[in-house]
Amino acid sequence: MDRVWAFYAIQLAASGYALWRGGAPERLTGLALLIAAASTGILQRDIPSLFSGLEIGVMIVDLLLLATMIAITLHADRFWPAWVTALHALGSGAHLAKAVSPDVIRLVYAVLAAAWSYPIVLVLVIGTLRHSQRIRARGWDLDWSRQDPTLG
Repeated sequence: MDRVWAFYAIQLAASGYALWRGGAPERLTGLALLIAAASTGILQRDIPSLFSGLEIGVMIVDLLLLATMIAITLHADRFWPAWVTALHALGSGAHLAKAVSPDVIRLVYAVLAAAWSYPIVLVLVIGTLRHSQRIRARGWDLDWSRQDPTLG
């Protein structure tokens, strides 16, 4: 359980950094990751039976986060959100694996679902750092890709 609290501390620090120093994509991602971590923590109260079956609540949180990250990736003027989206899609795929094959070992399911969280946090921190560097170097940094004027 200590590693869970350690992750929450790391996530809070990374999201705080993104909210403090990031542009809109970093702030939105930091907030989304923080909400997803808190929601998952609230949903995972029954510790002895965690990951023994399909974690429906956690799967819903993961799918909502995946949809949010896809939207950010499609509109952000950054490349790093694509990495976060891909890594989170891998973690979300663990739910599919458990749904297709309920015999998936509990520990394997848990690791597949959670292991991607650490590199995701690292990518957010690197993306925020790079945004800050661009702001210092140029004085500006676009947050969102320019939209085609014909799209309205």
